[in-house]
Amino acid sequence: MILYTGSYTNEVLPGLEGFGEGISAFNFDEETGELKRLQVEEDINTAYLAISKDGQYLYSFQEVMPEKHPHVLAYKIHDDKSLTLINKQPILGGLPCHINFVDDKTLVVACYWTGNVHVYPINEDGSIDPHSQILQHEGSSVNKDRQEAAHTHMVYKHDDQVFVPDLGIDKIVVYDIDNSRLTEAYRIDTPLGGGPRHLDIHPNGNYGFLMNELTGDVSILKLNNGRFEVIKNMNSLPESYKGIPSSSAIKLSKDGKYLYCSNRGSETITIFKFNEDAEVLELIGYQDVFGKTPRDFAISPCGNWLLVANQDSFTIEVFKIDHVTGLLNKVSSNAESKSISCLRWL
Repeated sequence: MILYTGSYTNEVLPGLEGFGEGISAFNFDEETGELKRLQVEEDINTAYLAISKDGQYLYSFQEVMPEKHPHVLAYKIHDDKSLTLINKQPILGGLPCHINFVDDKTLVVACYWTGNVHVYPINEDGSIDPHSQILQHEGSSVNKDRQEAAHTHMVYKHDDQVFVPDLGIDKIVVYDIDNSRLTEAYRIDTPLGGGPRHLDIHPNGNYGFLMNELTGDVSILKLNNGRFEVIKNMNSLPESYKGIPSSSAIKLSKDGKYLYCSNRGSETITIFKFNEDAEVLELIGYQDVFGKTPRDFAISPCGNWLLVANQDSFTIEVFKIDHVTGLLNKVSSNAESKSISCLRWL
């Protein structure tokens, strides 16, 4: 099985440095849990990745400020898993931080710094056309240091809608998809000061789980009359942790039974069990990530493995998932790449 990783290669902002090389391809042995790097494609701050359904094309961007002229990047994936740049298009924003497909021919990029969302058509040869839409978020919230303006943080596709958590305005903006165009449908109000970052929706489509970066809280969303709304909140940080919250990724197990949340600072993965009948998250435990700054993690397509990218200690830690308890058992570690910020399966 092939895993691609994105990384920071240069300083993004003061305190957010990068020492990586770009995009790496790894072979993952599903029997042993061992990772081995195969290829590297160099570029600047290729922090997040998206891969086409047919596995032929990979997309990324340069996470830099507006004055450094970021671009969205299209690559061809070859048989040896190496990449060749097809083309690139300008991003009229700053610090792009997330990229995802909303249909087979459309990519969407969220820009943190400028609080906007960029839509790009994709051609049959994998190349990218210039943007077809730019959707600008406006507003602020109660944390004057981090929520002085809109800060879009993720593009999440669910059914025929796109969910964009906005850390700066404490809302998830939900867009309808119509012929590859986005139109705002409604907004989900999230806890003030929480800073919505990433989310995942349950396989049954009735519940969602939102990671709030600035508080470490997980918000439970429930579908009601065709719209999601927040019904409960639960903190994901260990009681012993007294530092500043900096939560990152959130993912459900393949069966939707367990929820995993990564927390930078406490350097842990929090494990919850979702009790659908009671509509609550039951705390199972905290897993040490054996490193610093677990920015992203990925559950393998088979559902048996959870891999953690420790951005500031330059490792990918491999854990086996216990399907009965939801707990994680460390199996191996790989230190062939630095400053990893994203993990994506081919």
